[in-house]
Amino acid sequence: MYLRKVTLTAIFLALCIVGANVKIMGSIALDSAPAFLGAILLGPAVGAFLGVFGHLLSAMLAGFPLTLPVHLIIGVMMAACMFVFGLLRQRLKWRQSLVIITTDVIGYLINVPLELVLLYPLLRQGIFAFFMPLTLATILNLVLCELVNAFLPQQLKQKLTALTRRQR
Repeated sequence: MYLRKVTLTAIFLALCIVGANVKIMGSIALDSAPAFLGAILLGPAVGAFLGVFGHLLSAMLAGFPLTLPVHLIIGVMMAACMFVFGLLRQRLKWRQSLVIITTDVIGYLINVPLELVLLYPLLRQGIFAFFMPLTLATILNLVLCELVNAFLPQQLKQKLTALTRRQR
């Protein structure tokens, strides 16, 4: 079972690499859609790992335009975002549509406004230039994640969930 989870994590890492090459602005790319999906299907810890990896790879491909320390902070925020997103997806027992809306809104709030507030001391007024592209990218990544998740066969999702629960 462990080998299956590692293999699936590697596949999601490859998807993060593909998404990191689809740029919206600078290091803002479609690298987090696989991380959001990984957080749902493989658990919050894997999602956090994918979030850090995806962002740092995207930033590296763009030449770390905001400096390495800033991108490390963003990577940590991506990990936190994916972890909370995945944890809430596992724990909330509401109607599915309400869980999706709630977790997507929380994912957005961590990934855009909270991240920008934390980066303000380092980037000052320049941070405001990132609000719209980061909002667009986050919404696009969440929509891609939810679309793929919606079209995955239920049987596959149940197997992945069982695999993740056995590993805890």
